Formats: sequence, structure tokens, C-alpha cells
Amino acid sequence: MLDRDRQFAAPFLAAGEQLRAAAPVSLAPGIPRPPEELLTPRRPGELEQRLAKPFGLLRRAYAVVNPASAAVGAVEDRMLNAVPESVWHGTGMDGGWHSTAGRLVVRLHEDGAHGSALLALTDRRLLLLADRAKPWQLTEQHALQLELPRPEVTTARRNAKGVTQRGRVDLYFRDGSWVALTTPLPSAADELTAAFGQP
Repeated sequence: MLDRDRQFAAPFLAAGEQLRAAAPVSLAPGIPRPPEELLTPRRPGELEQRLAKPFGLLRRAYAVVNPASAAVGAVEDRMLNAVPESVWHGTGMDGGWHSTAGRLVVRLHEDGAHGSALLALTDRRLLLLADRAKPWQLTEQHALQLELPRPEVTTARRNAKGVTQRGRVDLYFRDGSWVALTTPLPSAADELTAAFGQP
């Protein structure tokens, strides 16, 4: 566990709670985006609202100046969206959107999480902490995205796949659902898996 991950998790620990492991995680490829009706509507910030119009104008101007490139980009986007990621990467989750795995995926798409967070495992809880700092802020500002009692996670299994998922960990929950998360380093995945095995 890196010191920076330990420091980010420390403010969220209760008195006497022990941190077992912490590592940045992302949703594994092959997990679909939750339906929009399950996500809290996002309200763009003031700066984002101010920049939306100029960026829209730039995008349209680029399409006029370089129509061939814009058309190729649009075709590429349609081709990539036509085939679900699960075809290329396998299944990344099982259970409905209201299962524990589904709730975790929903929370990793909300409030600035963008599909990734810091996973912290303690002797009592599983915590997902998202960095909600604005792009222009220099320091990370973590906030609690999801909290589960430790017994909710029944098993954590290493499930390395290919080049892009060498740090994959599949979390299995008490309700029978599961979700795949990836860490940037396989050693972090090994550490998380070992920590889930501790009492």
C-alpha cells in the first residue's frame, strides 16, 4: 500500500478502525454504463457552462475545416459503440442494478468518480473514495462514494486477463452479485486480495 493511498484513506477511518489495504481501482472493461435514470442528474459547474459554447463552436469549426477527419471519427465512434465492451473483454459484473455490485457501479459513475476511486478495506468496512477535485485544482479532494460493511464482501479473487486487466480483482458479495475492478499495478491487486482474506 502506497503512503499516499494510506493518507487519503486515514480521514475516513472511525476510532479504532484498522486499514488493511488501499489502492486506486477502476471498473473493469465490459461493465455497461448504468441507465441514466439511476444516476443523479449532474449539474455542470460555472466554468464548464462558460466553456461549453466556445468548445461547441470549435468542434463545429473543425468539422467544417477538416470534414474527412470528422467523418472518420464519427464512423469510428459508431463502430466502437456498436459492439459492447463485454464482447472484447468478457463479463465484468453479474447482478442487477439494484444488487450490491450494481450499486457499486452506479456510485462509480456519479459525483465525479468517472468509473474510478480509491478502494480502502478496513477491518470493518469497504470504502470507495472518489477524487472530486476540479481539473484546475492541484491537490486531490477525496469524498466517500460508497461504504459497505465488511461482511457484505464474501470473496475477492485475482482474475488477471490479457494486458489491460493484469491487476483485476473480482469482488463477490453476500447477495450473489459480483463486480470486476482493476488496479494500475498487479501487486496492488495481490495486496487487496490478500487483505480480503484477513479476518
